[in-house]
Amino acid sequence: MTDEPERSYEETVEALEQVLSELEDGGLPLDQAVDAYERGVALSERAQKLLTEAELRIDTLRNDS
Repeated sequence: MTDEPERSYEETVEALEQVLSELEDGGLPLDQAVDAYERGVALSERAQKLLTEAELRIDTLRNDS
């Protein structure tokens, strides 16, 4: 798996949606479908990490008030 560039949450979700669309179309050969699935997993993990970081920042701000 190649390193994904740093993306914002919105860019990450957009890229994930593109991967999902490619997989749902069903026209990819097996090896490309597996590669796309791996990219999708990595993008999903990145999106979840960004959401978790945002939640922690919000919790910190709430606790500091």
